Amino acid sequence: MKTRAIMLALLGLTAGSVQGKDASQAVVEPRVSTLVSQQFEADFEALVADDIQLLQGGLAYGQKHGRFEWTASLAYQTFGLDYRPAPFDFLGVDRALNEGRIAAQANGRFRWGQSVSLLGSAGVYDGFANYRSVWLNEYFRQQFSTLPEYVPASPRGENVAAGVRWEYLPASAFVEGTVSYLHDEIAPGYEIDFAGLRRDRHHLDTLAYQLAFENVLSRRVRVRNEFRLTDTTERELRYAYQGSLNIALGERWVARLFGGYTGEAPTFAAHYYGGALDFEPAEGWILGVFGRRYVDSGEIENSLFSSAAPGLSSWQAGLSLRRSWGVHSFRLSAAPYRTRFEPAGLGTAFFQNLYRGRDWALVQLAYAADF
Repeated sequence: MKTRAIMLALLGLTAGSVQGKDASQAVVEPRVSTLVSQQFEADFEALVADDIQLLQGGLAYGQKHGRFEWTASLAYQTFGLDYRPAPFDFLGVDRALNEGRIAAQANGRFRWGQSVSLLGSAGVYDGFANYRSVWLNEYFRQQFSTLPEYVPASPRGENVAAGVRWEYLPASAFVEGTVSYLHDEIAPGYEIDFAGLRRDRHHLDTLAYQLAFENVLSRRVRVRNEFRLTDTTERELRYAYQGSLNIALGERWVARLFGGYTGEAPTFAAHYYGGALDFEPAEGWILGVFGRRYVDSGEIENSLFSSAAPGLSSWQAGLSLRRSWGVHSFRLSAAPYRTRFEPAGLGTAFFQNLYRGRDWALVQLAYAADF
């Protein structure tokens, strides 16, 4: 029975949702418990290339009590870069960069009635969003920091979201809609001409709308479709779709497949796909293999308008091991990760050492306890 419970958890199903001949025929009356259950999670991730080291660790705690549940998390990320300017950048010098980013997030869910849940979240962060922002900020600092118009970057941001989840077929069919608002103070770009130094936009406001459908198609199959529309300051609308499929191939086998597409006028397009296969050779042990492929056409970063990112393709494939005992579970995964950019054009020649192919090593550790 424990094996079946673990595999159902991987599939995203509960025991109540697979009783009877078919999940679509199941009728499960939700019960509101008066007990308090708690969850604790800790994770660590390292993504390392020859000149870039990205490390991140996080802690999360949550409770479920009656109709209400909440989680709060804190994460810290470090960016270690060996900055190397282009050979013809006479103002640039080699430099070792180390930046940190701290983020806090809170999520809540309240079950209202028998089939509707209200969702809410809020978060803040302080620091650069990614290693590309760190690299590009250093480029502009070296080029223009001696001029009086230059302002040092101080990136940070906030986000809030609200949504509704409706179980229109108990325990087997859901629809969820959310609206999010994000405000980001970003690392601005600069441009200089005979009129002097000009600073690009240093903040972004984003509204994002998401609609998701989940359906238990049978005792062994669960599918999710997500649609997202994003409206960001002075950008065209970005639209995205992702589909995922979880299949219990047997009592000890689970397959998870996903794929998606993102587009933005006038020319940006991206697609990705991947999957994972998990097998339980013995009670409490789960072995897995996973992979992912991503391709995009390249775009211009709005925060740094002079730094058009060439088209990117990447892939990763790896192995995972999960151990569960009592209320505890531990997961370890490792994978090679390869990124390749299209050749830099004249507009991005100064950033050729940023947009170059890299071979990464990815390691992830995670621990969770439910009590």
